[in-house]
This record gives sequence, C-alpha cells and structure tokens, in this order.
Amino acid sequence: MTSLRRRLVGSTLLVVAVVAFAFAADIAPTVVPESAAASADVARIAPSPVSGLAAPALLAVGSVLLVAGGAALAGADLSARATLLAPALGAVVAFAVASGIVAAPAAVLPAFAEAEALAAAVGGWPGTIAAGAVVGAAIAPVVRAATTEDTVTLLVGAALLLVAVAAASDSPLALVGGGVAGALAVGALWAIDPATWRP
Repeated sequence: MTSLRRRLVGSTLLVVAVVAFAFAADIAPTVVPESAAASADVARIAPSPVSGLAAPALLAVGSVLLVAGGAALAGADLSARATLLAPALGAVVAFAVASGIVAAPAAVLPAFAEAEALAAAVGGWPGTIAAGAVVGAAIAPVVRAATTEDTVTLLVGAALLLVAVAAASDSPLALVGGGVAGALAVGALWAIDPATWRP
C-alpha cells in the first residue's frame, strides 16, 4: 500500500515538474547568439523583472520535483548524493532554454562553437537564469544531506549555492526567485513524502 501511494506521489511530482519546465521555457528571456541570429527562428525576449524572477523559480521547482518524483516512482531510496542531480539538471535545462537551444538547436548550437558566443551566453541572461535555478535546486541536497548526516553532500551542496550566488550576484531577482521556489519545493516534499525527506 505504501509503495503504491509513493508511486502515485512520484507520478504526480513528475507531471508537476514537466509543467514547471514548460512554463519556464515559455517565459524565460531567450538570448540568441549573434552569429546564429540571422538563421535562428527564435524571438528575442527582452529580460523583464517577471521573467527574471519566475523562470529560475520554475526551473528550480521542476528540477527538484523531477529528481524526487523519479525516485518515488521507481520506489527507490533517494540518497542525499542522488539529489545533487537536481542542481545539475536545473543548470543544464535553464541554460538550454535561455540560450535558445531548446527553441532552435540547429541554429544556436553551431554558434556556441565560437568561444566568444559561449562566454557571452554564460555571462549573460542564460548564465543568470541557470545560476538562479541552481540556487533553488541546491537546497534539496543541502536539506537531504542534513537529514541523513551526509557531510560530503552537504559541503558540495553548500559550495554550489555559494558559486551560483557569486555568479549571479548582480541579478538578485533570479537568486531570490530560484531560492524561494527551491525552498518551497523541498517544503512540499517534506509534507508529501515524509518517509524520504524527514529524518
């Protein structure tokens, strides 16, 4: 009975994660590299306070729920080290969405062969959105490591938080959005899946 309930919770979490990613892809500010702009069929979306706050928040929530939901659906024990997948996933998906890779991969990926275009993307909005998503998603391994007394994961999670905050220190909206959303996602998991998340 418990296993069936946990699998249902996992399925629900996965659905919510996919919806969060879809909304994030729709509202994230997309910046196409200059060399791909001529051939890219991607609308440039001007960064706005709403997109700068909401996109990292949705990506952080999606990352945390995807990792937790996958473990619950599989009926597997979610170790603290497995939760480190959440910030990694958040960073990759956020960068892919904000850099235009998701919308027009054929045009954008060749542009990133140029070091200048890649550096500009990392230092621009795609990097900022990714950093905000990492801040939020890194809360999951920190909390899970604290409850399971996994010191290594706790240190890695804390380091990820510090690096992400430093990377996007000039964009507090992205950091606040991602951080608050990640904390809320972990809080929801604390209530929904207590056997995994509570000590």
